[in-house]
Amino acid sequence: MKNINIILSSLTAVLGILVGIAPYTFAKVCGMATMHCHKVTAPTVLVFGILIFVISAAQTIVLWKKQ
Repeated sequence: MKNINIILSSLTAVLGILVGIAPYTFAKVCGMATMHCHKVTAPTVLVFGILIFVISAAQTIVLWKKQ
């Protein structure tokens, strides 16, 4: 059961990275620098993606050490 939790936590970390880079790569926001979607939405999604990655990576490390 612990191996499944480690795998799922690692997968969540990878998905966090994908969420963070999404507005800048495959799901581009509008190109105008003055628009709300470019000034607010893209950086917010990046911050939440990094936050998801950090929390999931920390959980993976903790689960790995408990094993």
